[in-house]
Order: sequence, then C-alpha cells, then structure tokens
Amino acid sequence: MASMSSKPKVEIAREHLSKAQEEAGAGDLRDAVQWSFASLEAAIDALAEEHDIAIDEKHWRRSEAATELHEKGVVPKDLSDLHRLLNEERKGMFYEGEDPDLGDLSMEDVLSEVEAAVEIAEDEAK
Repeated sequence: MASMSSKPKVEIAREHLSKAQEEAGAGDLRDAVQWSFASLEAAIDALAEEHDIAIDEKHWRRSEAATELHEKGVVPKDLSDLHRLLNEERKGMFYEGEDPDLGDLSMEDVLSEVEAAVEIAEDEAK
C-alpha cells in the first residue's frame, strides 16, 4: 500500500519534467533522458488511473496504456514509441554505458512531447 504521504503521480510527473528540462539545459543528455522517462511514466500512470487502465507498475503495461490512452482520445498521439525509446536508452546508458541515441528526435522534441502529456494529466487532475 502506498503511504498517505505519497504525492499524486501528476505532481511527480511535473517535478521530473522540470528536472529533465534543467538537465537538458545544462547539457546533460543522459540525466535529461532519465528524468524525461520518469516524467512520462508518471504522466502515463496519472492518466491511466483517471481512465481505469491497469498498469501494475510494469514498464510494458505503461507502453500499452499509452496506446490505449491515444485510442480513447485522451492524448493526441500514441506515446508508446517514445516510452519504449526512452526506456531502451535509459537501460543502454545504465547497463552498457552508452550515450543516448534518440534517433530522429532531438532532446527538445522529447521534452515537448513529455510536457504535452504532463499538461494533459494536470488538466485531467483538476
């Protein structure tokens, strides 16, 4: 059981996003990717909770939830690819010591996509 002091996921999503933006601004791509991933997960969690989609704290369920949220019209785009990409890059950095490779996306693209998801979650939490 979560303790009573635990913050709403939507607040966590915003805090992690701010940290990601800070790290990106400082030029630390690795930390920016890590915090972006954490923010996106929290935003997906918050939205999934609002829409009765079970995630059971599993990464792969979050990717499925992201697709489902898009199909339900909650988010304008399917964020499952971004979620998977950030998760893979995060693992590559931690376990293989690799630099993140975001493919066609810039860090700014990632941050704006995550921010859009966080804003939708904030709107829904009101």
